[in-house]
Amino acid sequence: IRVDVDLVTVACSVTDQNGALVQKLGIDDFILTDNGAPQQIKQLWQDVDLPLTIGLLVDVSGSQMGLIEKHKRTISEFLRRVVGPQDRAFLVTVGPDVRLVSDLTNSVEELQRGVDAMDGRQSAGEQLGDPCRSGHRRFQLGCGGTALWNSVWAASRLKMKGLQGRKALVIVSDGMDTGSKHKLVDAIEAAQGADTLVYAIKYVSPMVVISPTMALLTAFSHGMRRLAEETGGEQFPAPHGGPGEIFAKIEQELRSQYVLAFSPAENGHDGKYHKLAIKMKRADLKARARKGYYAGG
Repeated sequence: IRVDVDLVTVACSVTDQNGALVQKLGIDDFILTDNGAPQQIKQLWQDVDLPLTIGLLVDVSGSQMGLIEKHKRTISEFLRRVVGPQDRAFLVTVGPDVRLVSDLTNSVEELQRGVDAMDGRQSAGEQLGDPCRSGHRRFQLGCGGTALWNSVWAASRLKMKGLQGRKALVIVSDGMDTGSKHKLVDAIEAAQGADTLVYAIKYVSPMVVISPTMALLTAFSHGMRRLAEETGGEQFPAPHGGPGEIFAKIEQELRSQYVLAFSPAENGHDGKYHKLAIKMKRADLKARARKGYYAGG
């Protein structure tokens, strides 16, 4: 996040060797570095049952055409399982354009109406961020069939940035970006700058087997995984059954993360990007947090 005060805060999840969340840790259990320099952790607390702000980004492009109905069921289950009366969410579809189908609301009914309206033509919602279509040209330079990084950038900069509390984007996609004007690094920095975690569920359409080239590109596409890891979230493979277990893990993490606070060195307020690293003193524990922030000058 961009900071112009002394204190920098970092949300962090800690798991054991079995992937279970670990509770009741103290300051002395953590090691934090800023651009490689060890930092004194001045405060540590754990937010429990914190209200959530969630952005749901659903890929409805051609490569996901056969999965749109499954995506609609997936998002509907997320709304039922995770979004409570104190939480807020918004719904975005991703194709050649980025469309805001349901704006930020705590009404599950309103969000569900947005889910019901989703289709491959992106006929519902309003443009979020820069449009790919312009004038008489079908596509502006740099836009393609799946503007995935555009969607993350727009959701982070235009919806999440400036909001307080625990924030996350949940992406349902195969992770293939085919022409966003914003690059992967722009999407990562936008999410980090909005203090927003990214979780992703990777659904690969059976149709890709028709094209060996697309099958290879999809298999070796790691951008969405990097996006999740750099922001402190996680990428999951498409579940064989329902996504309930994935959603339970996401919710548990979001509602029970540790928050570490430290003050950068006097020369740390340089307006530049700083690399963050959080490690655990116990070898059997693993910390997951965003990997950087912009320091206010």
